[in-house]
Amino acid sequence: MLPWLQPFPADPVLVAAGVAGFAALGSFLGAAQARLGATLDGEATYGGASFWRGRSICPACRQGLPVRDLVPIVSWIALGRRCRHCGVPIPTDYAAVEAGSVLVFVLALWLGGPWPSVLGRALLGAVLVALVAVDLRRLLLPDGLVLPLLPLGLLEAWLAGGDLVVASAGAVFGGGLLWLVRAVHKRVRGREGLGLGDVKLMAAGGAWVGPAGIGPVLLVAALATLTAIGVAYLLGRGPTTASRIPFGPGLALGIFAVTLFA
Repeated sequence: MLPWLQPFPADPVLVAAGVAGFAALGSFLGAAQARLGATLDGEATYGGASFWRGRSICPACRQGLPVRDLVPIVSWIALGRRCRHCGVPIPTDYAAVEAGSVLVFVLALWLGGPWPSVLGRALLGAVLVALVAVDLRRLLLPDGLVLPLLPLGLLEAWLAGGDLVVASAGAVFGGGLLWLVRAVHKRVRGREGLGLGDVKLMAAGGAWVGPAGIGPVLLVAALATLTAIGVAYLLGRGPTTASRIPFGPGLALGIFAVTLFA
């Protein structure tokens, strides 16, 4: 067996390192979704600072954050979920993405498989958690988070001994199908019913699940979205016919579920 097809070692030190690593990745992705979303929304929250080079700041008072305030999850709790400088509540998105990134790593590790698959699925899940956060808040799926998933899906397929042709066909079929749905809806209804971000996410997800996984992904996505709408109505917060409903969270759940269990 090729070295990279060996199962992920059940070594406590490696597992602890993985948890710490994905907590740190979640911290990075939490900041990424916040900054990229603000930029796409035209907000000047970060004063045009580069996401890659800009220092971590409080989005309310724009004060730089010391290292002790950036420990994943722990700092959010220790600070009472408020900024040390201005006392404004820290958005839950950050801690949710950090915790979600650790959770998807633990889940991928628990289900097992070759180590490239375990780490690849966990990385996919962490990015999807960040995409869910930004789509729920802003109805946006930033290219900076979506597009890297496509080459990563192809790379994971190759490392795990899969077929690159099948993975590529999944990307083309997934993206093409949602693009067609989007075009038909706009033609019939005269307005967009599906964002381009959803199309790109399905194309990226198709590289992970292949053509055979597209149907199950869309089924899970549709059921999850309808369930969320139903719960919203029960709580008296149901959308109107003019409301924009995020489909990204449902797609993210479908992609991750099919990737794990198919």
